Amino acid sequence: MPLASDRGARGPGHGRSAVQISCAIMAHPRREAEAAVLAARLPELRPAVVLDPDPDGPPGSLRTAAAAWSAVPGWSSHHLVLQDDAVPCTDFVAVLEQLLSHHPGLPLSLFTEWGSATATMVRWAALGGGGLVRCVDQYVPTVGLVLPAALAHELGDFAQAWPDTQLPDDIAVARFLAERGAASFATAPNLVEHDGDTSLVGNAGPMGFRRSPCLRLAGDQPVSVGILEAPSLVPLISAPRGRAVAMCWDTAHQAHAGYTTLRPELERAGLAHLALTEALDRWLASIPGERLEAALGYGFLHEVWSAAAALAAFMPTTEGKRSGHDLGHRALETVAPGGLRTLVPATVTDRSLRADLAALVRGGFALRSS
Repeated sequence: MPLASDRGARGPGHGRSAVQISCAIMAHPRREAEAAVLAARLPELRPAVVLDPDPDGPPGSLRTAAAAWSAVPGWSSHHLVLQDDAVPCTDFVAVLEQLLSHHPGLPLSLFTEWGSATATMVRWAALGGGGLVRCVDQYVPTVGLVLPAALAHELGDFAQAWPDTQLPDDIAVARFLAERGAASFATAPNLVEHDGDTSLVGNAGPMGFRRSPCLRLAGDQPVSVGILEAPSLVPLISAPRGRAVAMCWDTAHQAHAGYTTLRPELERAGLAHLALTEALDRWLASIPGERLEAALGYGFLHEVWSAAAALAAFMPTTEGKRSGHDLGHRALETVAPGGLRTLVPATVTDRSLRADLAALVRGGFALRSS
């Protein structure tokens, strides 16, 4: 399949819209077949499959990403790079075109890993009906990422020149955008799911299952184009430790500022730890609570409960602060598996366990969301 830069001057959809999306799919030669299947799912975009230029070299995503970001045709207004294990939502192209028509200058990540701080931002937006959220982690999610064409050209040059080819591409993108003073945003709900659990760069074991915190599904309401900015505290469950923490966000400089323990922050928000644990004890006396405690023990459940309460307590808007609609339900259901996946893989694979954990999260969220 030819590179995007080998196409003619007129691209897909030329003349219909000011948004003209070119697309490259980055892949290792061992996954060329999977990349071809993904390309076939997006005939409107006629994606180019860009293979690792040094497939026998050390594992790393940057050299392939550099080639993919460099494959920008002259007719393109925006360049989309998908990893070969990306799974676009049903109405992917139409929704993406709509978002880009409203926000043509923004870098947009279309997938966010469900245990990240940005995943919390996605959940908050989903609880309010959706939109775009600021990416607040120290990397930019790159399973599916779209940039204005000029910025994509620059990123290709930047990545080609980077001396360390083993630098993860998501870190490289974050450094590139930071140097240019450009912020990145993620779609809520996500427009892409991640379907690969065998990583070519060594992430599969330590990172576990990586899924979307909330994926757009057929029948969802029209996409929202509003932007949700981050508050000073963004709660999450640290996947390596299974502990509820808060990521600190410097709102003055719009920058990541480390992490802090959650308990004192909840106390300052008016939710004493004694009240939190007493409410958890009452919930654990229910039938699903008894099942969960027998399966996972109290410690993990305490952390999930704390994270759920903090999700409500620190939510940056009051509009939509509820869990009753479908999008909000789906967003809350991924809190526990996203945070516990590396320590308790069954929280991802066991449907009954996931249902009980979702009920636990809704209970914790309800402490401060009413």
